[in-house]
Amino acid sequence: MKEPVDHIIRPSLPWRRDIGITECGYDATKVKAITRQSFFERERSLGKQRCAMLTCMTCSDTTKRYGTWEDDPRAAIGREVTWERGEYWGRGRSDRGTLLKEELLAIEALIEAHREEFDATIQENRQRREWIEKKAALKQKPPPKPDRLPSL
Repeated sequence: MKEPVDHIIRPSLPWRRDIGITECGYDATKVKAITRQSFFERERSLGKQRCAMLTCMTCSDTTKRYGTWEDDPRAAIGREVTWERGEYWGRGRSDRGTLLKEELLAIEALIEAHREEFDATIQENRQRREWIEKKAALKQKPPPKPDRLPSL
């Protein structure tokens, strides 16, 4: 008899508190589910073939295809938009709810209520990014060579 496989918990947006769903779409509280990190550690330690016997293939393929909020927030939001609007494989769905839409409207209201703080945070992030880029450019620049060696 075949044992049930483990599913992988789909990464959630940082403001969401519930566990959510697995990468293949199951309610993560109703199936045996592991984290993305556990999956990648399992694959490293057991190898791809043995790991495939223990893990849902849809979940493992999807986990490798999509990143997390920490990887790129834009891609994470894009994935949620596509999922909620049901735009996978050219098929439209309307059964996914409107949670992301409601969250985005709430974010808009919070930004308007705290516009100065929002603008200051954007400016701080921009300055931090510029400093990191400048620092990286300085590391790549070779040290200046002296025109000639001093004579003794």
